[in-house]
Amino acid sequence: MKIPKIGDILFFLLILTSGILLSKNLFAKKGPSVEINANGKKYEYSLSQDRIYKVEGKIGTSSIQIKDGKVRIIDSPCPNKNCVHQNWGNLIICLPNNVIVSVKAQEDFDAVAE
Repeated sequence: MKIPKIGDILFFLLILTSGILLSKNLFAKKGPSVEINANGKKYEYSLSQDRIYKVEGKIGTSSIQIKDGKVRIIDSPCPNKNCVHQNWGNLIICLPNNVIVSVKAQEDFDAVAE
């Protein structure tokens, strides 16, 4: 019987650890979240945590509120405030400030395999 070398053991442990970490991330269930695209930067926050976030857009700072699993823009530097008047929603767009807020479901699929 051959005795394994240190390099073989380390290689095996590396592969084993990588597999565990990848499978943990792959099978972890994420709750619903909100994705914010603000002037080219992406942010993602949980819908289960009530908070107010501020993001920098093209013309200033927009304030986004998450409450009771819903999202809305509560303040924006844009002149007409259409995004603020949209109230709670799954997709809110502020064109002048280049801010897009979208709700992502628990399981988003890129494609369906049959």
